[in-house]
Amino acid sequence: MAIYATSQSLPGGKTKGPGASTQEVVIPFIVAVSTAMIDNANDEVGLAWVPKGFMPTGIVFNTTDMDSSTGLLWDVGDDGDEDRLIAAFSGQAAGTSQTLRDVGLLYKYTARTLIKAYVNTAATTGVAGTLKGVLKGIVDEDYDTTPLVAA
Repeated sequence: MAIYATSQSLPGGKTKGPGASTQEVVIPFIVAVSTAMIDNANDEVGLAWVPKGFMPTGIVFNTTDMDSSTGLLWDVGDDGDEDRLIAAFSGQAAGTSQTLRDVGLLYKYTARTLIKAYVNTAATTGVAGTLKGVLKGIVDEDYDTTPLVAA
């Protein structure tokens, strides 16, 4: 039987305690959206900046009804991956998503990065509205994904 561990789970691994460098960060955003901002696929709407070392642990993304027809879909991510955090969320009717994509969970931003909402599918009949939400995560510049090794 093999036993596998990471550098953090071996007996000499780091232990986080009081005063440790990991910090929880909560980043709110509210953005007024005009019809011109949602009439083309791939349009971008800046939401908020995350600091270097930020790793998402959750998101709440809310939209008002911004399409009086049926077309508008939103992605939330960054320049490296437009739907890293949320993929194809409907902006057709008012709604809220609290589902962080698996590829976004604990993804480590290695530099200060602008989080954006991207128009995945343009509005058929656009209506001005609002994007609002909260991005939650931890900041720990020392944290790194550690591969499994035989213990």
